[in-house]
Amino acid sequence: MASNQPRPTKAERREAARAKAQAMREEQERRERRARITRRSLLGIGGLAVAGTVAAVVITERNKGAVGGKIVTELASGEGFPATIRADGSLVFGPDLQPGTSTDGAQNLHIYFDYACHHCANFEQLHKTEFETLLEDGKINLVLHPSRFLGSSWSDMVCNAMGVVLDQEPTSAFAFHQAVMARFAELYAIGDYSSITAESVTQAATEAGVSDAVVEQIGSAITANTYGAWLDLCDTTFAEIPITGTPTVALGTEKLELADIATETGITDRL
Repeated sequence: MASNQPRPTKAERREAARAKAQAMREEQERRERRARITRRSLLGIGGLAVAGTVAAVVITERNKGAVGGKIVTELASGEGFPATIRADGSLVFGPDLQPGTSTDGAQNLHIYFDYACHHCANFEQLHKTEFETLLEDGKINLVLHPSRFLGSSWSDMVCNAMGVVLDQEPTSAFAFHQAVMARFAELYAIGDYSSITAESVTQAATEAGVSDAVVEQIGSAITANTYGAWLDLCDTTFAEIPITGTPTVALGTEKLELADIATETGITDRL
């Protein structure tokens, strides 16, 4: 039986789509606010275990309440950690955009972020060319501190994928980091949360030039949570420092205000 209801016009359908996207954005903002309030207590209750004695020792001996500072030199040990991950869960990029390397005498730029944070994705998009230039010129070491600040499955999927890339094709790690950030920024902008999937992660890997053989391994790692120990270590690190929002950025030991570096050369201007 045919419906007597008139079919929505194109303008009405467009307006409904905009309203739906706006509602999804507002829900994401609410999730971020809730995460900022509850993250520290949840992590404390969880009593997360860290695989590897080196990682546990470094977290215990950290100067609590501080962001930034020197690069942790020890590597995380045990199963579930990419080979180049430091004992605080950080990933360091140095000259030639190579993970696990650093430039002596360069300033350490620490970024505490969540792959599911659209503010982090926008920050990355704004500064990605600047990061490449400063790294290649030996001006900074880029110290990435990933987290599950927002409790999104996207962060788990991306970090498991990054673990595969770091272990199997490290030369593609920096490009993959940028590509997956760009992918999330795109999905958030259009409100397409149905595409927060492993397939989107592998598409970003392909766009970053990761080889087909490694891309195939990414799906299996996501399903198996192969690098879950790394994620747990990142959670433990974040519980030890006063992070109330992402991204949090520090140049050396100086925490930077995002508004003060909100240009394409904002970091360069502070060096």
